[in-house]
Formats: sequence, structure tokens, C-alpha cells
Amino acid sequence: MRSKFLSEKTASLIPALLMACALGLPARARAQSSANVTISGNEQLFCVMATLNAAGYDTGLFVNIEDNTRQEAQSLLAKEDIPVLPELRKFYQEHRIANDPGEDLGQYISLALLLGPPPKFSFSIPEHDLPPQARGVKDFVPLLRTFYQQADLDSIYVRLRPDYQQAIEKYAPTVRQQITLTDGYLRFPSASYLGRYYRIYLCLLGAPNQVQLRIYGDHYYLVITPSRQPHFKKIRYQYLHFLLDPLAVKYGDEIHQKASLQVIARQAPSLGLDFKDDFSFLVTECLIRAVELRMDRAPGVQKALEGYLDSGLILTPYFYSALEQYEKQDTPISDYFEQMIQGINVDKIENELASVKFSPANPATQPSAAPAASAPDSLLDQGDNYISLAQYDEAKRIFEEVIRKYDPKNERALFGLAVVAMSTGEPDVAVKYFKQTLAVARDSRILTWSHIYLGRIYDLDGYRQEALQQYRAASVTAATFPDALRALRTGIEHPFGNSEP
Repeated sequence: MRSKFLSEKTASLIPALLMACALGLPARARAQSSANVTISGNEQLFCVMATLNAAGYDTGLFVNIEDNTRQEAQSLLAKEDIPVLPELRKFYQEHRIANDPGEDLGQYISLALLLGPPPKFSFSIPEHDLPPQARGVKDFVPLLRTFYQQADLDSIYVRLRPDYQQAIEKYAPTVRQQITLTDGYLRFPSASYLGRYYRIYLCLLGAPNQVQLRIYGDHYYLVITPSRQPHFKKIRYQYLHFLLDPLAVKYGDEIHQKASLQVIARQAPSLGLDFKDDFSFLVTECLIRAVELRMDRAPGVQKALEGYLDSGLILTPYFYSALEQYEKQDTPISDYFEQMIQGINVDKIENELASVKFSPANPATQPSAAPAASAPDSLLDQGDNYISLAQYDEAKRIFEEVIRKYDPKNERALFGLAVVAMSTGEPDVAVKYFKQTLAVARDSRILTWSHIYLGRIYDLDGYRQEALQQYRAASVTAATFPDALRALRTGIEHPFGNSEP
């Protein structure tokens, strides 16, 4: 990128930025599918995980989950003469995340999902656009290529195929049932979304009881490791996102007419930052939780609704009632969604929420909740609140304090300083901080918006190709966040600040 000072036009317009703002291969194993939904293994994932196990990954190895595929794979690999093993073990130890088994495994899952088939294992997107988790272990790939050849992974893959097919057949009937019931309730089958897919991959070589979600571009992935109790509700939950997320993008303008409610949701300590910062994402989550309750018809609905409300999912009770009316007519959810959004009475809900006391942060009771805040996290929350109130001097002071006292590479603080600079007409400073943010960011929301804001700055200064490069980089992770997805699509269609809509 260039280093020259950005133009006066950019500086004068910059405050508007915020305001606008089958074992993988069908020939080898038969994947179970329903329209755009498949449940299968994945060859790249198998190869990454087999290599990782040989390198010393042993988390949960001896947990009894009535599946010995992992132990069998390790036994087969132990019989091979594999010269690259010392390098692999060194790499794994240097990149191991010791205190977080999910994150430790997750970085390799992210990598596997973005690789092409063996033996080349080429990246499916430009290497510089890799999301943070995959980027951190991208140098694993040359070792993977070598290990694939030396260990004859292709033969081991074929030998273990029956284990995967058995696991697929165990999951498939109930998955098909869940998909069929969900399609029936929403009257909106997944085939309606051409070009998008939801893939469920069984990973038999990972630590038990892991469920890892990824959304790359328009494609949804759910990676599941062995467990005694199959994760059917988590599969349905992600499938609901697959179906409903595009509606939040399509009706983003209607949703943001109700965005004054976001100020209230921000006050909930246990609400995740992604929900606090993306109102469309919050709306979708509330609708999904309401759909789950209405589909399950389980006892204790009122208590569940109160729990969601207390956690900050403030529109769940509204959607639960609105869906009762939806069930009495024949319109599919794709058409009825707009009516439900228009039916949100902001004044009424604000009055109802006036007496609600939000629960403290407690990750055990709210899957998407943020953990209890540390001292720097509390400061960062204050800084974010100052930005939402347009009190930029106070926000800047907070973010600088976090960087000075706690962590000079704190991604939230760097991102906050970039947004402050952007909002106060200092585009060169904003670019500097956004680039620093991208160098350290692991949070998908921060990564996505950093790319989008950089794209807007370059657009305003007349550097269209640089802007498009940023929007394309954002497109890898933006689908999780409806507001971000709308912003980057608009940026790709028209330069930001252009008079065209």
C-alpha cells in the first residue's frame, strides 16, 4: 500500500464513514445430503488431523467415546518411517495453545477448510486473505505436503474409510429429520439459496466433544468430533443461521429503523461483543432462539425466554409471540420476515425493558456470552461506549491507557484508536492503526470491519483498486455479520462516497 498522506477530501468526508456505516470426495465415500446441506468427512481435514496427531497432538486421546478411529490412525502412522516428524513436532509445540483445547484444535480446522485436495494442499483463497486462525499456522502446509508423501496418508485414508462411513450413517437420519422439520417450519427449503451450502464434517481424529463453526464467504461449515451424545441441536442451530442470515442482510434498512434498541442491549454484561456491535446479528440471534423454542414445544418456555432476555437477547420474547401469528398463516418466513421486523414496536419494548435487570456475565449459561471482564476488558468496554456516544477524546484516552499499561498489541484498543481517528478526520492515523490491527487481530468482527473501513478510506481518496482489495479480504469472514456483509457488498458495487446508491 502507499504511504503518502491521504487527501483533504478524505479528511473532510471521513466522519461519514461511521454514519454510513463421503470422506470429502464422492468417489471414496458417500456423503449424506439434503439440498444444499451435506454431512460427510473431508480429506483435507483428515490429512491435517492425522499429521497433527503424529506431531504430538494428544488432547482427549484416551477419553472413552466408543470410537477408536483416532487410536487406529496413530497405530498405523507409528509403523511408518517418517523423516519429517521432528520438524512437525517442533512446529506443533511452538504453535500450541496450551490452555485452550478448542482454540488449539480450531486453528488447524480453519487451515484445513481453506486447503485444496492433496497432494498440493493449495490455499483456496489468496494467502494474504487467510483469517487469523489459519494465518497463524499457514507454515504447517509445507510440512503437511511432505508428511502426506512420507507417511502414505492416502492409503491410511482409504483404510479408515469404513469408520467414517459408519459415523456418517449414524448421524445422517437424524440430521435429515432436523433439516426437514426446520424447512417445514420455515417453509423455506435450503435449495432456495443457490450457490450457498452448509457442510457438516465429521472429524474422528480430534479431541472428543468439539463443535467448531466456520463461515467463509457464503459457505457454512460445522466440524464435529466424536461424542457420546450427537450434537443435533447445534447442527439445527447453525442451519437456522444458514437460512436466516441472508434475510438480515436483505432487510437491513428495515432492521436499522429499530436500532435504538441496540443502546439497551449494549448494557447487558453477558451479551457478546458481536451482538452489541451488529444489531442485525442480534436480531437474527433472537429470532433463531425463538424459533428453537417454538419448534421444540418443551416445558419451561417462560423461564427460557426470561433467560434470553436477561442475557441481552432482548427481542426473543417479541419474536416468540410473532411466530405464533406466523404459524397461523401460509406465508414462508422469507416473506413474513419483513412483516415481523416492521411489527417491532420500539416504544413498547423500551418500556418493557425498563424493569429488566440484566444478568452478570456467565459463559456457562449463555453460549455466545463474553467472559467475565478483566481490568483491560472493562476499560475497553468503556472506550467502546464512548465511541457509541461520539465522545472520541474520552475513547482515545481509554484505548491509549490499555495499550500503555496492559498490551501494546491489544486488537480492540488498536481498532478503537483507528475508529476514533477515522471519526475525527485523521485518515492517515486511522490507516496506521487499522494496519496494526490487521497484523494482530484474531477476532473476526474486528478483522472484517478493519478491512471494510480501510476500503472506504481508499475509496474516498480515489484508490479504487486498493479499496476493492480490502473489500475482497473482508468477504472471507463477513458473512457472520449482516451489517458488515451489506457494507462490503455496497463497497464492491460502488466506490464509497459515490453519489450512486
